[in-house]
Amino acid sequence: MPPAPLPRDEERRLASLRSFEVLDTASEEVFDDIVALAARLTDSPIALVSLVDAERQWFKARYGVEASETPRDVAFCAHTILNPDKPLAVEDATKDPRFRENPLVTGAPDIRAYLGVPLVTQEGQALGSLCVIDREARHFDRETIGTVRTLARAVVTNLELRRALLQAREAALTDPLTGLPNRRATMAALVEALSGGEPVAVVTVDLDHFKEANDGEGHAAGDALLKEAARRLRDAVRPGDTVGRTGGDEFVVLLSGVEDRAAADGIVQRISAALHQPVPYGERVLRLGATLGVALAPADAQEAEMLVRVADEALVRAKREGRGSIGRASPEDAAKLLRAASILRSFDADACGEGGLSGATARLQPILALGQGKAPDGAVLAVEALARWGHPEVGEIPPGELFPVIGPERGALLGRAVRAQALAAFAGLQAQRQAGARLAEARLALNLSASEVARADIALELAAQVEGAGLSLRAVEIEITEEVLLERVSNRTLDGLAALRGRGARLVLDDFGTGNSGLAQLLRLPLDGLKLDRRFVQRLGADVRAEEIVKATVSLAHSLGLQLVAEGIETPRQAAMLRALGCDAVQGFLFARPMTPDALGNWLRGLPEEGTPELVPLGPRIARRVN
Repeated sequence: MPPAPLPRDEERRLASLRSFEVLDTASEEVFDDIVALAARLTDSPIALVSLVDAERQWFKARYGVEASETPRDVAFCAHTILNPDKPLAVEDATKDPRFRENPLVTGAPDIRAYLGVPLVTQEGQALGSLCVIDREARHFDRETIGTVRTLARAVVTNLELRRALLQAREAALTDPLTGLPNRRATMAALVEALSGGEPVAVVTVDLDHFKEANDGEGHAAGDALLKEAARRLRDAVRPGDTVGRTGGDEFVVLLSGVEDRAAADGIVQRISAALHQPVPYGERVLRLGATLGVALAPADAQEAEMLVRVADEALVRAKREGRGSIGRASPEDAAKLLRAASILRSFDADACGEGGLSGATARLQPILALGQGKAPDGAVLAVEALARWGHPEVGEIPPGELFPVIGPERGALLGRAVRAQALAAFAGLQAQRQAGARLAEARLALNLSASEVARADIALELAAQVEGAGLSLRAVEIEITEEVLLERVSNRTLDGLAALRGRGARLVLDDFGTGNSGLAQLLRLPLDGLKLDRRFVQRLGADVRAEEIVKATVSLAHSLGLQLVAEGIETPRQAAMLRALGCDAVQGFLFARPMTPDALGNWLRGLPEEGTPELVPLGPRIARRVN
């Protein structure tokens, strides 16, 4: 018995069949219902959804037989697919020269009559057939053939739908540019590995020169760099390892079965070397480099999200030390991240509690005149309101730790609560006889973060807060950082701040000299003062360049008619140098630490009389009262 010849486009037909990813899958109710209906409507003991593979026919659904497949050489359906345009009807297989010696005819299941309708895709490829089989010879009339045709179309429709859903699911898990698993798929693979108790090393990868290519050469160059990085990553790892793209220029590699740091290092070094070779692009060459972070499970963390975060923490640390290096997780990383998560949980619980942010407190730190202008030496020019927050579960969190953890949105919420406290406290201090006398000409300095300034309604909100505390805008100065003057802050927002200045508030640029903006940005907003970043102050006496920078900043500020405040003064030598360099005012631990309103009242009552020639640091008696 000769087998059926192969279709002329067999290679394409098989590719189409495999694109459905249906072979050897579990039974599905919709296809089982169709074969049961086909058998009943045609009065046939057997009905099959048969898919013709390279060496076999496999039954996606079957009715009346136990076997799940047969060799292709004996398959009736292998003949059916040769003519996709019409059904194949065999009324008596024992008399058909193609089938009379077929073991499916001479033995079980004793096929006598067969009717198969090709399952033809939208692309015109016949995947197999919907067939009905009888153990008795019979004629298939037009109505029976029409019934099977209709049901065959239902089979194809459901197969196409199934493929579309699979492709949509695959697209949802695949990065379209590189073809790598996306973050969702990569994390799912990591969760699966960890749930099975498999050791795994996680390598986070951050490309170092992507922005340079993307901005300098265009998005096409950036895309080429990403695709080449993806290819090199796949080539550098082992079969079975996972490479995923999790962000713009960020990748994650999962090294399965690796729990030894030395074994991980060998692969990681290979990855790093592959990503530090230039990439040809047309007639040019693009730079490529990468910084990597490595964490191991279970040694560094045992939960998927935490493991990736620990690797990211190692990467960030490596980037601080120098781009292009490899950071390895330390035992402290997981503890640091767990603490950050605990801080966030506590902060959110506090924010949702009755009254909101009961752990928020305002600390007040004086800004004192150096006697360079109209104000006498040591006079209180302003009091800066500084945000603090604490919670019974995590204690009071230092600002340097708190703000990077809570981020801009929560930071703005904290800033709003602290401003309300500071305004009320400042109004109360002004009402006190002795303390108020010291604050008669002073202002309350309020900080606004970049995210707050970006809000269109911030000027209205700030004015309402100030006036709600019984103060006028002449009683406050608004401190903003250099970042606020970048182009992404709208002119409308800056106009609102300028309007507050028009109503009496002062505008001061904080942390000046950090390099986030050019000098031209100073023209975007009318300013009254600059605050020199503490890093320059702390280098005075140790680095001559710091002295030159302070001197130049003083000259710039004065030429623009601005007051210059130096912050972070901790030693008498720094104070003396700043006075000699012409700085207008100072702020720092040498004079007063950030204090509660009550402690500030005590501090104010202990100040020397106006006109005293020397600045007096915070005295021991008052220091004991400072929180």
